[in-house]
Amino acid sequence: MGWSANLNAAIDALGPRLREVRREIHMNPEPSGEELRTTRYLEGLLADKAFTIRQGPGGRGLIVDSPAPAGTPRVALRADIDALRLHDAKTVDYHSRVPGVMHACGHDAHTACALGALLGLDAFLQSGAAPWPVAFRVIFQPAEETAEGALEMVAAGALEDVYAIFALHADPSRDLGRIGVREGPLTANCDEFAVTIRGRGGHAARPHESVDPLAAAAHLISSIYAFLPRSIGSQDPVVVTIGKIAGGYSSNVIPE
Repeated sequence: MGWSANLNAAIDALGPRLREVRREIHMNPEPSGEELRTTRYLEGLLADKAFTIRQGPGGRGLIVDSPAPAGTPRVALRADIDALRLHDAKTVDYHSRVPGVMHACGHDAHTACALGALLGLDAFLQSGAAPWPVAFRVIFQPAEETAEGALEMVAAGALEDVYAIFALHADPSRDLGRIGVREGPLTANCDEFAVTIRGRGGHAARPHESVDPLAAAAHLISSIYAFLPRSIGSQDPVVVTIGKIAGGYSSNVIPE
């Protein structure tokens, strides 16, 4: 059996354990910026290994290094660990135990995959079957959904001595056992914008004496959605989503 088959066997042997890990994380999701329990859980799984482990800022996220001399160039694998603020309506026994929070974007699976690669590579190297020395790092990144965690982990040194880094994203539209790749961006990049609309308040029964900011907001949102397909080429993937609207405090008052 060649070295690649040995590596596959080392990872395959972890299957049942990784299924348990993924379901444990799925049952205990934490939203962006609050991934303390997930971090401690992962760190506990690695406590008996010879890895060098560093926590990310605020105790969220991990940087895990295989044994190697200081300054050795490393290949990194990265997985996001945060969940979304969504209700989990599933009835399976591993459904979310946290009201209003669930792993709806696959980060529990990403984390289990990265952990499997970490443990599988370690077992493979310990067996002496590797054809050459390999120094690797696994980065468990918090706050991916809010576009904050990557910069925090970089500032904490996650990319120091890294010459290549890889990640994946689960895609339920793919057939089992198949992956999708392409040159350039493949999934949406996360960014945020905020718009404040100010009007002139008044009584709901006399809108003609007011400047209604809610009506303006509704018109702006509709205009943005209508504008995009008419201004961006059909071959360019662009998505803009308005995920939050806040305004008003009473049903019979036009707010300012």
